[in-house]
Amino acid sequence: MNETSASRTALVTSLMRAVHTRFDRPALIDDPWGDRLVPDAERKAIQELLTAALGPEVSKQLDALGSPEAVLHALLRASPAYGTVIVRTRYAEDALEEAVAAGARQYVIIGAGMDSFALRQPAFAQGVEVFEIDHPATQGLKRRRLGECGVSLPHTLHFVAADLSREELGAALTRSAFRRDQATFFSWLGVTAYLTREANLATLRAIAACAAPGSALVFTYLDQREFDPGRQSDEIQRARARVASLGEPWLSGFDPAQLADDLRGVGLALVEDLGGEELRARYCGDRNDGLSPAATIRIARAQVAA
Repeated sequence: MNETSASRTALVTSLMRAVHTRFDRPALIDDPWGDRLVPDAERKAIQELLTAALGPEVSKQLDALGSPEAVLHALLRASPAYGTVIVRTRYAEDALEEAVAAGARQYVIIGAGMDSFALRQPAFAQGVEVFEIDHPATQGLKRRRLGECGVSLPHTLHFVAADLSREELGAALTRSAFRRDQATFFSWLGVTAYLTREANLATLRAIAACAAPGSALVFTYLDQREFDPGRQSDEIQRARARVASLGEPWLSGFDPAQLADDLRGVGLALVEDLGGEELRARYCGDRNDGLSPAATIRIARAQVAA
């Protein structure tokens, strides 16, 4: 990503969560903040980038929708990433609820982007301390938008600005009220594909090192085999082109067959590893609106080993 600009993918996913909350039924998540946190200028830029990837005939069809807002909504819902963003959020918050019931009292969101959990903290998470870790440029935009919206921030919300390519996660958390002796839930959604394998393993190792035994983690990843040019589907090629056009190309994945060993090597134990079809069956099997995660996405849940 651009070192001085907020992550465009973070802004896009924020808008997707808002569109789903407002228009899809039944809604899998409830995020009425998603669009409020994205400035108008960024919305316009995102719309232009998404439209530029379409052919002239599709662009004409979008123009017929009448308003820029309707066009942007249509573009977001047509994206193959749309269902993935919604389902991964629901999965992570389901896992968080289980972790809180088991005693977790801290929630660390790595690469938080425009996540609004701390603003809409549901009943099950009342009193849970929320730590948002993100690149200073993205977090700076979010904090400015919260101020412009006149939001009164909850005392349980802690911002930790950090570039994790340059600073280790545990070191960043020491600059906050984070407690290493308290059970914690970590979420790391839509990030690992944009980092090198070495950076991903370093972050996983840091989670295991700074969290109390039994703490839990949910993260998304891509199958490393999808990076093999010889087996890339048209869907993967288009998806890679889209994120690259936003200035944030995919860099790496994990091999599902080796994931348990990879996690064991950094002090974590694999609890669950689901692919797109399994996630679709769990969350979208009874839907008739086409909402579904991409077949290529994977989401894993792990625990810090004792």
